[in-house]
Amino acid sequence: MQRVPAHKGMLCHLIKHARPDLVKTIEETQEVETAVVGLGRQGTRHAGLMREFGTTVTAGVAAGRSGQRVHETIPVYDSMTECIGEHPNIAAVSIWRHFTSARDATLEVIEAGVPLVMLITEGIPLRDVRDILVAARKHKTVLFGGNTPGCIFPPEGIKVGMLPDVFYPEEVEHGKAGPHGVTIISRSGAILYHMSDALASVGIAQNAVLGIGGDGANGSTFQDIAPVAMDYENTDLVVIAGEIGGSKEELLAEDILANPDKYPKPMVALISGANAPEGKTMGHAGAIVAPGQVRGTYKSKKEALESAGVTVVNSQYDLIDAVQDKLAGKTYFDVGRYYEKMRTTWEEPPKKAGWGTLITKIAPNEILLSGYPIQDVCARGNLLETAHLLLKLELPSKKVLAEHEKSAIAASKIPAPPITRFEGEDISATLAKSFLMDETLQGMTESGKDGPVNKTIYSLGRFARYLAHILGNEDAMDAPYDKEDFTSIIYRAVTGEKKVDSKRAKIIETIIATCVDHGATPPSAQSTLLAATVRPSYQMGIAAGVGAITDVHGGAGAEAATFFRKCIEVAESQNKELADATVIVLNEYMKAGKRVGGLGHRIHTTDPRRTPLWKLIDDSGLGGKCVAISKLVTDIFERVRGMSLPINVDGVIGAIVADLGLHPDLAKALFVYGRVVGLSAHFFEEVASQPQMRRINFGDAVYKGKEERSLPT
Repeated sequence: MQRVPAHKGMLCHLIKHARPDLVKTIEETQEVETAVVGLGRQGTRHAGLMREFGTTVTAGVAAGRSGQRVHETIPVYDSMTECIGEHPNIAAVSIWRHFTSARDATLEVIEAGVPLVMLITEGIPLRDVRDILVAARKHKTVLFGGNTPGCIFPPEGIKVGMLPDVFYPEEVEHGKAGPHGVTIISRSGAILYHMSDALASVGIAQNAVLGIGGDGANGSTFQDIAPVAMDYENTDLVVIAGEIGGSKEELLAEDILANPDKYPKPMVALISGANAPEGKTMGHAGAIVAPGQVRGTYKSKKEALESAGVTVVNSQYDLIDAVQDKLAGKTYFDVGRYYEKMRTTWEEPPKKAGWGTLITKIAPNEILLSGYPIQDVCARGNLLETAHLLLKLELPSKKVLAEHEKSAIAASKIPAPPITRFEGEDISATLAKSFLMDETLQGMTESGKDGPVNKTIYSLGRFARYLAHILGNEDAMDAPYDKEDFTSIIYRAVTGEKKVDSKRAKIIETIIATCVDHGATPPSAQSTLLAATVRPSYQMGIAAGVGAITDVHGGAGAEAATFFRKCIEVAESQNKELADATVIVLNEYMKAGKRVGGLGHRIHTTDPRRTPLWKLIDDSGLGGKCVAISKLVTDIFERVRGMSLPINVDGVIGAIVADLGLHPDLAKALFVYGRVVGLSAHFFEEVASQPQMRRINFGDAVYKGKEERSLPT
């Protein structure tokens, strides 16, 4: 159903009374950001249910769990202070802490400036409730509870708390919600469901259902909330759901008599507990009548409200009649659609099992890195910026990027572990050994909200040093130079040249940045994810993925570089045109049963990573004959073999590596270097958001991250 815009709903109306400054943000973003404090079994479960209903659950708070994620997408913070620092627009919070710790948690939320708080916890000691109420009044917080089921706003598709999706909004037309209806304010949660069904059975919509809480002392009373509800232009009538015990209903009646202007709209009250025995608690701590008391009984509440002009009923049937009478028979939707919705809900089959990732979306001819098209990210060609994006899911500020560069450079200056490379050993195996044996990296912390990205950035500096050590280029790394930036560090590590060619350096870094990730299904990512399920060290998890990059997975770039160089040799030795020489080499490969690396892709027909690389090499003027062949080879292959195999990113990288005069094996080394970023992101995401030792069906991975968005300039 198409929902009412967030800034036009009752929830925003409540927020406006406490924090009018947030209303402008809600209008701009069309989101009311919420958080969940207390992530035990119930808090975690209902965080997922709130999100499924449509609520924007921005964050969770649980001490000692900062850096984790619940339901794969909701980040967790140690404290509300930390949470608000990252998400300053949180407007509503539900609190699910044990009664022994609810006071401190609630005070922190209130003092953080959150305007709307649902205190779900039941049975909080009265001395703690006193402190909470004092703080709420001081900060002008709208506090529901303790012992509240929360609130739900059907037109906006938002709920904060545990109320189920059984409340029905106005329909201005089929499939489009309207903001009008009845506002229900209740002490009890269970009564709400029955009242809602009763009203919906005759086409009466609810624009908000507000649980003020069933404990003896609460943050908000009927006389606090009812006038605010009536002040909302789309509320046609207010239903009060009261019960025996306490004097909330009597106090409401007194306020109506004293301030009738605050209550300009019709009101009906349903009071339950007419036949409850004295001295016995009926479900809630507040639902108890002390023996011999005049106030707090069904009779006293009924008489008080009726004297104030409020219609009082004691059954659902009487409620229907009373509300229909007050609304002159008005209906808000076709009742048949309400029952159809409920039938569909109950009969809906279980959802297919799956698991989510926020890092990279992979679709035919499309790769999104946290919502940004990879070709746009690659065009910027900054490895550290790309690493921050995959680990933090947002681009870094200039200040943070400068700190990353400083960290990576410092890491690159520390000598590499004394690793021996055996004859014929795959470079990925040597890099994996270096990674595992690096005591410096072992001591780098990965805890806290920035620990994973900081450790990844440091690892990229260390990998530059590993490459320099393996390739015999450490003299170039340690030589003095004027411009100390990480792009130059990478160039020196890869080429061994002390004087940095800025154009060539930019191309090499962009190649690495292009290789950062291709989702959760490649063998390297699978290896790291499987390792991460048993919570090994970071180094062990990344080494598992790096070790899986072989000639079968990750070696196509080196094969392509060798192929293109062979084509050039034939062209020069036989005085042939490039296209003709390519045909000759292709035929030789076919006769020998050899594969041409860098052609075809299991997902893409047009690899989105190849275009920015071609543009970069063309703009630099450094592209040569190999790059020229890379643009022709697909058509030539189709003429020779009769099948279309578009060139992929590995093929373009191989062509560029060959034209830059680098050894073909460096194509794989650059691929490994870039893939360390994606492996790190997958490792930390698995640890933060998934249970230990889970069985992973990689085909069930679902991208749940940002939708496509434009890269800021």
